[in-house]
Amino acid sequence: MNTPDVDQALLALALATVSEGSLITDAARETIYANPAFTEITGYAQSEIIGKNCRFLQGPDTSPVELQVMRNALNNGEVFQGTLLNYRKNGTPFWNHLTITPLKDTAGQITNFVSVQRDVTEQVQERDALAHLAIHDHLTGLPNRAALRGHIRSALSEASEDGSTVAVAMIDLDDFKVINDRYGHLAGDAVLSEFAVRMRERLRHNDYLARVGGDEFVVVSELSPSNPIADFAEIADRLHEAVESPFRVDNAHFASIGMSMGVALFPRDGVTGRDLLRTADTALYRVKPKKGRRSNWWDAAGTDATSHTSEGESGGSRMPVGELVMFMQPIVDLRSGHVTQVEALARLRTPSGQIETPDNFLPHYSRDQLVDVFKQGLDQSLRWASRWDAEGLALNVSVNVPPELLSDPNSADWVRSALVHHSVVPSRLSLEVLETQELDLSTSDKTVSELVRLGVKMHLDDLSSGFSTLKRLTDIPFDVIKIDRRIFDQAHTRPLQVLTVLASITRLGAESNYGTVVEGIEDRERLEVSAILGARSGQGYLFARPMPPEEVGPWLEQFTMPYRADELTTALGALAYHWSHGRGDWHEDTTYEQCPLTGYLSLSEADAEVVAAHKTLHARPPAESEARIGANATLLARLVEQVQHTGPSDAPS
Repeated sequence: MNTPDVDQALLALALATVSEGSLITDAARETIYANPAFTEITGYAQSEIIGKNCRFLQGPDTSPVELQVMRNALNNGEVFQGTLLNYRKNGTPFWNHLTITPLKDTAGQITNFVSVQRDVTEQVQERDALAHLAIHDHLTGLPNRAALRGHIRSALSEASEDGSTVAVAMIDLDDFKVINDRYGHLAGDAVLSEFAVRMRERLRHNDYLARVGGDEFVVVSELSPSNPIADFAEIADRLHEAVESPFRVDNAHFASIGMSMGVALFPRDGVTGRDLLRTADTALYRVKPKKGRRSNWWDAAGTDATSHTSEGESGGSRMPVGELVMFMQPIVDLRSGHVTQVEALARLRTPSGQIETPDNFLPHYSRDQLVDVFKQGLDQSLRWASRWDAEGLALNVSVNVPPELLSDPNSADWVRSALVHHSVVPSRLSLEVLETQELDLSTSDKTVSELVRLGVKMHLDDLSSGFSTLKRLTDIPFDVIKIDRRIFDQAHTRPLQVLTVLASITRLGAESNYGTVVEGIEDRERLEVSAILGARSGQGYLFARPMPPEEVGPWLEQFTMPYRADELTTALGALAYHWSHGRGDWHEDTTYEQCPLTGYLSLSEADAEVVAAHKTLHARPPAESEARIGANATLLARLVEQVQHTGPSDAPS
């Protein structure tokens, strides 16, 4: 039976009544028809759509992987069905579920593509919300027990491959039942929520915190396999700060609680999540207070619990014996390769000659002793700055500041006296304040103001490891922000997110006239990424480990910058270069032959599609915008894939 021809006007009228967006393109995927529903969804008028490729709907967070899947299907003449994050004309994002069907003539050649598009933003958001609720605690927003099991399973799998140690810590609040009984469950809920916030502020960004029920929480941390207990002790000290100030339970009352914690280590104490949680729980109840008294608040399975005390608690804390010495680590200008500053780092030389790092002795010191350590360290550092001057080495020096110092009204006088004694200009000294430290800004304002008037520079250390960054940046006139080394922890699993955060921080520094120093540059890829994204300076083992002051001069004589701006050698560096340039007009200042990415793609033996995409971006005259967008997405997706399938390169042994 012959199918009657459909009147074209009738067909157009029918398509105009369809509630879903409909689009017809030619074989080159340029639009020849868009129905009113499409213009309503996207905000683009017919005149802005006809003759265009729909790539103009794509934006910065459109998945390059999903785009590649779509291109592969259409290139193969197959139907594509999927959900993409697209952008309306006004810039607002929406989730677009689309089906694209190729039309072929009798010879099998594609003549057109027909797409049906539907805005499914509400459905996606509802799905994501339900998925979030399934694995998160409704009160605190923390991951719940189900999410914890999955995270531990993943963490143990990764630790088995790279030989690292994982700590699973079970936490229980002390005297929490009293709050519920005295003030009611709403007050108890408020305390739990505030406790969760305080804990999150004090954890490293790659640590994992979950609420598993009632007043029980679990922390999962990756530790150094060489000395995991000392590593975790540093984390534990920060965590205990969460209960060292009272909690507001209503408009008129505050309540104090304590916390107990038991820790199990993988693989020493168990090889499954269930075993580790059970062992941590056993350790927890060894340290729960008996009749309101105890000598320690946390215990690691199989260790001496009496060494883990909080401030004010009695215990077997062992004070290391030795002489304080300052080691120096150079800070390198990533643009010029020059070194004009060093960071002074405290070390303890024991009677046997062993050098101890701060993690092994500072936690044992009282508040007064920490201030004495700062005074000694400042004196040694300025003495060496003066000595370097005499040797013709104009090196500025930065010294870490304990929070107790900024709360002491006499501290500015100490600093002034030390500068005068050693004849060092104040601008040559920088004081580094850790972002995670709890500063009483009301009492430290006067001290900070005096130090700034004196001419001393202020550095914000370990940016990104805490919650109060923006408040610190506005409350204290910092000259330099130092970017925490842990910013790179997820570089090979979530590279674009890491690049975005690092670029945002360096841009914040540039726009706010802060200097930026990237810490932990331990390999070539971190150096390339930091330099490409605009960080001014960096420090780390790739340049030099902390060294005795007398070794600084000889080191400077032989140091050469292990980086050239015209050379890329790592996948992450190549991705950072392409990503940073791809956000604007691509490489207008360089030719294909001069582009560092050209050399990298040659060395990495990139396939023809990637090379062709790169050449499209450098075409002269420039290629059509749609071709450039497609080439950019192809290159971006391939580089992301390469980064995710490789590990950190050039890591020091």
